Amino acid sequence: MKLILIDLGNTLEYKKGSMSVLRDDALELLSEIQYLHDSNGENLVVALISDWDQEPIKYYNLLEDLGISKFFKPHSEKITLSNEVGVTKPDEKIFRTALDKIQNNLQYRNVIFITENKDHIIAARKYGMMAIRINLPGKMDGEANTLIEILPLINLFSLM
Repeated sequence: MKLILIDLGNTLEYKKGSMSVLRDDALELLSEIQYLHDSNGENLVVALISDWDQEPIKYYNLLEDLGISKFFKPHSEKITLSNEVGVTKPDEKIFRTALDKIQNNLQYRNVIFITENKDHIIAARKYGMMAIRINLPGKMDGEANTLIEILPLINLFSLM
């Protein structure tokens, strides 16, 4: 089994004034991942991991408002929030919790983590995950400018 673990804030969505807005290619990326399989023919699993200090229902409502909730159901398995785990990223406990929700003792080498945060990328790689850093708008210090640019990397990873 292969897992695509994605950060929400500043990765799939960003703030535009007081509103949360989905990145232009986020829906396309999530839709395309649905059609990818690992080397055993199993569908890739996509899940969210977020630092969150509000009620979980507000997070789920945000996903509904952004139009991406359907990709992360059931929420109890495919969403891991820091306030539910008691630690924030990049603490290993939040990553381990997210992986174990999908498959108990899932190995880090079977996970791609996608975020804009450099420190979280460094930690994820230290744990053994493949990690891809998406650039923030106007920045050029990550591996990709757009989410859809990482689709070929996800596809290659899925076949390993």
